Amino acid sequence: MNERRTAAGKGEIFAWCWYDFSNSAFVTVVITVVGGVFFTQSICGGASWAEFAWGTVLSVSAGLAMVAGPLLGRWTDRRASKKPALVALTLVCVAGTLVFGWSGLGVVGAVVVLALANSAFLLGENLVAAFLPELAEPGQRGRVSAYGWAFGYVGGLGSLAMALSLLKSGGGEAARLVFPATAGFMLVAALPTLLFLRERATPGKGESAEPGWKAIHRTIRGHPELIRLLVGLSASLSGLSAVVGFASIYATREIGFTLEGTVKLFVSLQVAAAVGALITGPWQDRAGSRWVLLSSLGAWMAVSLGAFVSRTPSSFYGVAALAGVAMGWMQSAGRAAVADLTPVGREGELFGLWGFAGKLAGIVGPLFFGGLVTLFGMRASIILNGVWFFLGAVLLARVKWKDARAAMEPAGQ
Repeated sequence: MNERRTAAGKGEIFAWCWYDFSNSAFVTVVITVVGGVFFTQSICGGASWAEFAWGTVLSVSAGLAMVAGPLLGRWTDRRASKKPALVALTLVCVAGTLVFGWSGLGVVGAVVVLALANSAFLLGENLVAAFLPELAEPGQRGRVSAYGWAFGYVGGLGSLAMALSLLKSGGGEAARLVFPATAGFMLVAALPTLLFLRERATPGKGESAEPGWKAIHRTIRGHPELIRLLVGLSASLSGLSAVVGFASIYATREIGFTLEGTVKLFVSLQVAAAVGALITGPWQDRAGSRWVLLSSLGAWMAVSLGAFVSRTPSSFYGVAALAGVAMGWMQSAGRAAVADLTPVGREGELFGLWGFAGKLAGIVGPLFFGGLVTLFGMRASIILNGVWFFLGAVLLARVKWKDARAAMEPAGQ
């Protein structure tokens, strides 16, 4: 069923962008900057197994979201219920963030809360992206996706500034206060999306009794261009996930950054990523996905080489700036490329598969990089990690972009 829908106005697109602003607070504060240290030091008391527990709960929750994403997406397509599901997942993530800092939660309680919150965050990321094909017509999706990514980077910086301000206030309870403050930040920032984003989908028709995984398997088998795109994005994002996971370690160990310098480096990278996303959107709408994605991967290969040869903080700032631009570039373009291959009525399913590819990369990339570090050392591993970007470029170059959309359209419900 491929009926056309009325595209969204500027106000609704702006409301949609606020969700990227909101969920960036979770990944920046809870996952990247504060949550890991709080969990390992305050909740686990600095136990020798604390880091393993932290990594395990993140990996397990990502694995659950990876498997559940396509099934949840298809379920929301059948019932035209992306919006209610997004609201529910947002509230779960906000509630989990709120209680994560409570005293007396305990290790087991903290693990359960973190797993629920992170799974809800990752599944919500899929669903909010699934609205993109409804919000903009082909030829406009690149810039709309870019607006969201850029706004998200700003949200990450805003939430980080709030968290650092609370931490600087000192006191034993300062770290605990970060989590309810972040929960409030997320909820308020998500309100425009939850209140004003419209559900344009209509309930699906056809083989409703077919098991979800069978239908998804049929989609995978029947659309090779889609699979080439998703596999190419997954390979590319494996390299990106490794860089994100090990950047601060590399900066301190190999380049000589202090903790304060690493925070400044992170801020500059976020600003560069917002710029990269904004540049990408109009270019992608004019030139198409192929050249934007391939160019971003060329930039990432240059980042790998630049990080390998860099020896001083000043030179590494230049590498980080290019990495930030390339990150915003690739993430924004990848989401818009999937939107262009998504037929009406199957947004949840297709973006569930997009989420599967990205979350698989988030597991494989850091694991592979960690193995490389063990075998070859940190500096050699950073350039070997560039193989992911080369592989992604080879796979994405094989996608027949003009044929891919036509191949998706006839697939019925």
